Amino acid sequence: MNFNPNKIIALNSASFVIYLLFSSCYGGGSHSNCKIQNKLAGKEAIVEAQSQSKLRSEFLQVLRSRRPTQVPLTVKPAKPVKNPLYQMPPPTREEIEILDSTPKADIGNLEELLEEENLYLNIEKGEQGRLPVMILKLKRSNKQRKKPVVVFLHSSYTNKESMRPFLKAYASRGYIAISVDSRYHGERATNTTTYIDALISAWKTGETMPFIYDTVWDLIKLADYLTQRRDIDLSRIGITGISLGGMHAWFAAVADTRYAVVVPLIGVQGFRWAIDNDKWQGRVDSIKPLFEVARADLGKGAIDKEVVEKVWSRIAPGLASQFDSPYSVPTIAPRALLIVNGAEDPRCPLGGLEIPRAKATEAYRKFHCLDNFKV
Repeated sequence: MNFNPNKIIALNSASFVIYLLFSSCYGGGSHSNCKIQNKLAGKEAIVEAQSQSKLRSEFLQVLRSRRPTQVPLTVKPAKPVKNPLYQMPPPTREEIEILDSTPKADIGNLEELLEEENLYLNIEKGEQGRLPVMILKLKRSNKQRKKPVVVFLHSSYTNKESMRPFLKAYASRGYIAISVDSRYHGERATNTTTYIDALISAWKTGETMPFIYDTVWDLIKLADYLTQRRDIDLSRIGITGISLGGMHAWFAAVADTRYAVVVPLIGVQGFRWAIDNDKWQGRVDSIKPLFEVARADLGKGAIDKEVVEKVWSRIAPGLASQFDSPYSVPTIAPRALLIVNGAEDPRCPLGGLEIPRAKATEAYRKFHCLDNFKV
């Protein structure tokens, strides 16, 4: 994601829509009605649920296929990051001011009332096995009352600290707001090419899945951690994210049903559709050094659809086939799902949403929960 004021203003507007969706579902509106309707759902819903379970099982099997040695989940305290690492030009002062304008509850002394936690989750062996987590919440909240959670995920080349304005906004409204550094980003990066280097290594060796999948595994472990906390309402954990973070939110919800509300921002796309319709260039350009290496390795004079297909298959198996959006998005039903994409975004062409939208609509219809799905 490139920072620019117009895009940030749009995201601020989208974040307000997210508030409404979360409030509706968490406040007992459509979410409660959907639970009632689920009890009335018949054979179609049962068959749909079985299909979802099968795809989820297959996806989890892929996620586990390239995992290093697992370790018991442990938590260690961490300190706030003073100078977060960006693998792209950091936001300008103007852009920071726009981000800081994200709508918040009308609380005069908000900064004094916020409580920040920083911690590490140790989830597996290896340099990427430590997941940095940042949490913001109100100090004065009723400690006897379990609170809803919003996990907000950053875009490519940035970090969890870039999400701070959004976390503050959610925390001001009583949510426990959380962000993490995705693989090879933020505290999990050592220089400005760490993410690209990891993608190229995955292409060369096939040993890791730094594009989407490995971070989805982290988000499953994050959900494991959240279930251990006494201050969280486990039925009200929502997840959202921007660009790469939107993809992480999408696939985390596919893998883990504990994410009850799902709002991918400029993330959902049709990977196979883009290949078949020659609309892959925008997504490829966002991580182009990877595709240039693959092109050379494949003896090609230019990046073409064959290169794109081989890269996706190598670094994220099934991304352009059985786990692509027409098959994975419907598995989120009947949970609340809002997909927000840009009309002119070349990385997530709207044409690629037509089939997944139709299939997801049908899945929500089977559960009698059409109100829980919006695009």
